[in-house]
Amino acid sequence: MKHRFMTIACALSLSLAGCGSADTGPDRAIVTGKVTFEGKPVSQGQIWFLPAAGREAPQAGATITDGSYRVENKGGVPIGSCQVKITAERPEANVKIVADGGPEEIPTRQYLPARYNEKTELTADIKASSDPLEIDFDLKP
Repeated sequence: MKHRFMTIACALSLSLAGCGSADTGPDRAIVTGKVTFEGKPVSQGQIWFLPAAGREAPQAGATITDGSYRVENKGGVPIGSCQVKITAERPEANVKIVADGGPEEIPTRQYLPARYNEKTELTADIKASSDPLEIDFDLKP
C-alpha cells in the first residue's frame, strides 16, 4: 500500500510540473506606433518584431494601416531585444493582368528598401510596461 501511494504521489507531481509559468509563455508588452517612409505614412504594410539573434521567443506582428500599427495579439511583443522587419507593397504603375474572364489583377511590389525588411537593420528594445509602448519608425530611402 505504501508503494502504491508513493507511485501515485510521484505521478501526480510529474503531471503538475508542466503546469507552471512555462505554459503561459514570455512576458509581453503591447506596442503601438507610426511608420513613415520619405515623411509620408505607410498606407498599408506589415510590421514584425523578431527575437534578436541568440534569443528564444516567438515573433509578433501587426498590419500597418494609414501609417499606424498596434501589436496586441497574445499580449503583444515578447519583452527583450528584437529585430524589426517592415514590409509595404504598392501597385505597379500601368501593369494589369486579366485572367480568362476573371477580374483584373494589379501586381504589387515591395517599395521599402531591403534594409527595413529582408536585410533589416531595424531594432527595438521592448521593456515591460502596463501602458502600450509607442515606437515610431521614420524610414528613409
